[in-house]
Amino acid sequence: MVRGAASAGGQTGGVREDRIRSVVLSKWAPYAPALPSTHVRFLPLAPYLDEARRDERVRDELAAGWFADFEAEFRDPVLSDPITELVTVCPPMMHDIVEPEPPRIQRAYVEGAFLRRLFRLLVDGTGWEADAQVRGVMARHFPFQLVAVEAVEGAAHSSA
Repeated sequence: MVRGAASAGGQTGGVREDRIRSVVLSKWAPYAPALPSTHVRFLPLAPYLDEARRDERVRDELAAGWFADFEAEFRDPVLSDPITELVTVCPPMMHDIVEPEPPRIQRAYVEGAFLRRLFRLLVDGTGWEADAQVRGVMARHFPFQLVAVEAVEGAAHSSA
């Protein structure tokens, strides 16, 4: 099931927000029948940032002082909550992250960022252990998407 609506902005550059939603939904479709209680929703930037502040992982990062300016520095366009089985995607943030990348990398990043959080709902464990399990699954089954996510994220960290 898909809930929520996204804003109309971000229509310039390579991957438009409506295309981001389409790519996410196409990646979600094969998993939906196997995960009937899981929902995917799309949020505009401001509500997404509010939701992110309530995310357990993000709260830990905030408490650790990882962000001097959360709104400007937070760059994780997909959240997942294993308890509520909800995956939340922010197309405007994802657009801003991938817009400078080559088109093929853009799609791979969108797919990889979504699958990485979706798979958090499918593995045992929490924290870094779950992250390691998800990374292993992606390395075996979605290596190009994993490399795209890690490359785009690495570029963001090296330019900060």
